[in-house]
Amino acid sequence: MKLRDIIALGFIVILAIGGRFMSSGTPGGDERRPDPRQFAPRVAVAPQPETPRGAGQLLPSESFNDPRFIVEVGNKQSPSTGTAFSVNRSGVWITARHVTDGCDIVGLKQSSGRLIRVRRVQHEGNSDISLLWTGGGTPAMPIVQPQIRIGDDGYSFGFPKGNPGDVHARVLGRGRMLARGRYQTDEPVVAWTQVKRVPDIGTNLSGISGGPWVNARGEVIGVHVAGAPRRGRSYSTAPSSLLAAIRTSGVRPVADSSALPNSQSLNPRQFNQYGDGLRRQQTVAKVICLVGEKWKRLAREKRG
Repeated sequence: MKLRDIIALGFIVILAIGGRFMSSGTPGGDERRPDPRQFAPRVAVAPQPETPRGAGQLLPSESFNDPRFIVEVGNKQSPSTGTAFSVNRSGVWITARHVTDGCDIVGLKQSSGRLIRVRRVQHEGNSDISLLWTGGGTPAMPIVQPQIRIGDDGYSFGFPKGNPGDVHARVLGRGRMLARGRYQTDEPVVAWTQVKRVPDIGTNLSGISGGPWVNARGEVIGVHVAGAPRRGRSYSTAPSSLLAAIRTSGVRPVADSSALPNSQSLNPRQFNQYGDGLRRQQTVAKVICLVGEKWKRLAREKRG
């Protein structure tokens, strides 16, 4: 074999060996082939319940230094819904102020579909609470001054997005909610981390506003007033705000404990059954807010 042929053959061998190392990259891999995982569809991951810090400790006293957040209360442009619950069988209900403020006519929807008109609406001065009066009532829920501990289980019942639904959550801590826009308030609230929703329509529970927040015994300890969907949080009025609203209204809450659903179902596995019972007997009802010139005229005629 001639010298030039030997040199050429050696050059080919060197190129082959070098090319093998260059193409192998990471052992077992192939850099020329894209990682198939980068083409996998991106799936939205639902926020997981936060772990309450200091679980078991009593909830600290209300403070103006509690974490603050702002909610914008815009003008009502179209009909909307919310939730209310009975506190006296004579026809007294509680809901959230932002559900009824700005409405031309407020009504409670019965399971039959019939709308019961609310005769009187009273807004609490510095909290997101309204009291409603109708011509007749339903079994009422007990309201208490509770001892709340961080990590306690709680439940809220109502009509998220206009349909029956319930949520199980745990106490995270305190906060302050500042309402700006149609009215202004600065009030203490209790923060909750959502654990389970039935049905699970996501963390946005709009429409459940005004519904009761109850403890593990079914006693009302607050009103559902706001949420932070991206964080899976909900907020209820502080018990002090709820009790103050009842005091100033002159209403005497009278609970129908014997008429309420069996509290044995009030647990993390069956709480929606308790909520179904409250809705079935109209203790928890859907609020209908009607706005527009037609309803303004009708409201004026009724008053006249």
